[in-house]
Amino acid sequence: MLEMVIRNNINGDYTIINSLSEIKAGAFININWNKKKLMLPFSLKKDSLSFTDKKWEWKYTLNQDGYPNFENPTLYELLPSGELKENLCHLIENKENV
Repeated sequence: MLEMVIRNNINGDYTIINSLSEIKAGAFININWNKKKLMLPFSLKKDSLSFTDKKWEWKYTLNQDGYPNFENPTLYELLPSGELKENLCHLIENKENV
């Protein structure tokens, strides 16, 4: 199971965001998955909404309408060989936090 939370870091307050439209410069995502704990900074990209540290990337691709596909993000890992390992994800809403 993958757990994630996105936070804005405005003046060090680390506010949890409830909507991806609230993401500001300095935001980051915390991911706990497969015994790994990742903290990936927000990365401005033309074709996606992305968080990356150049070894890992959490990415929402854009639909034809130009909006991110929030239901099926991808977690990429850059392997030592230079290949990208793709880990497809399907988000399940946590009803406790809604």
